[in-house]
Amino acid sequence: MATANGSAFPREYRISVSKDHIRTLRDPHNKDLNIHHAYIRIKDFPNGKIPDDVNPRSHEKPSGGVAEGIKTSLEGTPKWFHVLNRGILVIAEKAWYNNRTEKLHITISSDDEGGLADGATTDRVIRNVKRDVSSADFESLAKHEIPEHLRDAFVHVEIISGGIGDMLVPLTRARNTSNKVQEFALENLGGGFDWLKELIEESKFRGKIKFRENDPQPVDVRTVLALLTLFHPKWNQQTKEPVISYTSKGSILGYYQDEEWRTGFEVLEPVVVDILELYEYAHSNFYKVYKEYRGSMDKGSKLGQRKEVRYSEKPTRLPLTGLQTKQFISDGWLYPLLGAFRMLLDFPKSARGSVKWITEPKNFFDEHGWEFVGDICEQSEALGSNANATGKSRPLWNNLRTKMELHRMKILASKA
Repeated sequence: MATANGSAFPREYRISVSKDHIRTLRDPHNKDLNIHHAYIRIKDFPNGKIPDDVNPRSHEKPSGGVAEGIKTSLEGTPKWFHVLNRGILVIAEKAWYNNRTEKLHITISSDDEGGLADGATTDRVIRNVKRDVSSADFESLAKHEIPEHLRDAFVHVEIISGGIGDMLVPLTRARNTSNKVQEFALENLGGGFDWLKELIEESKFRGKIKFRENDPQPVDVRTVLALLTLFHPKWNQQTKEPVISYTSKGSILGYYQDEEWRTGFEVLEPVVVDILELYEYAHSNFYKVYKEYRGSMDKGSKLGQRKEVRYSEKPTRLPLTGLQTKQFISDGWLYPLLGAFRMLLDFPKSARGSVKWITEPKNFFDEHGWEFVGDICEQSEALGSNANATGKSRPLWNNLRTKMELHRMKILASKA
């Protein structure tokens, strides 16, 4: 039988464990760190009730081969389950065992400092198996109401409690190796995205950015970082083009984790939402400026007929803004286009200032976007109508930036 003191924190769980099935160890290097190993009957463990926020993956809807394998093992070989399964790791503020009552006590201070650090997929799969048996609280079921395989099955639970300190992220990184945890999920666990998460959650894009692996949100934070990299001020200092934002999105996190680059990302805070909105605005309205570009050449070719563009009669709703488009435009076209818009940002000269646009970027796109789209399309044609090759073309990125610099000078001159 397992009980907890409700949903508030700190939260205490009391779990029935035979004294023959639990051992307590003291860490040899940290007297404040305690480790319990227990074999706990599955019917007595509070599956689905211990938070998993400290885990870099999301597990509310476990699926795939790993989840299926866990379920098959539990139902097919229940008496081996505690040996075959890698078990569950719980991080706790305190944990102790009462020999008289044969109860294991686990106290979790908060959902970002304790909970399921590993084995959360096992925990949620067992929870779902229990739900299939009965909709009632499983711990309230009589013995005859519990299938035999669940009565006989145990799960190995390890509880690390006490002085965790700075060990939380490396501990979670080390334990989550069965399916490699994405680095962005570990960066999130370490608090590296806190400023960005707070900004997003207070914006129109709340609930649309995925910061943890397996979360259901439609847009990965790595896409956000790639788009912000296009506008990073360091490219101006180095007089280089951010081609890597397109060619190697997987390496963008390395830039974000670099102390020399981190500040430049955070400087963009006032315009993050604008950048994300501009990305989908340019996508949704690409056909309009393309039409203007073709009209300037007295040509009538439709965007949807191009080899590089995927056309659909039914409009597709873009995931962040909800804007619709019938033409799917590759990032090989969109990224060089957006990269040029960095020239429309005015970066602060001192720490007291903040970055701002010298002109409203969507309005600029509506008025002048056809010039840039024309360059992109012509370069794409020269490369065999290959959008991927276009996105890798450094001369194109350079030409677009140079063109935008000329517009920048005109805008600033008109304000002088």
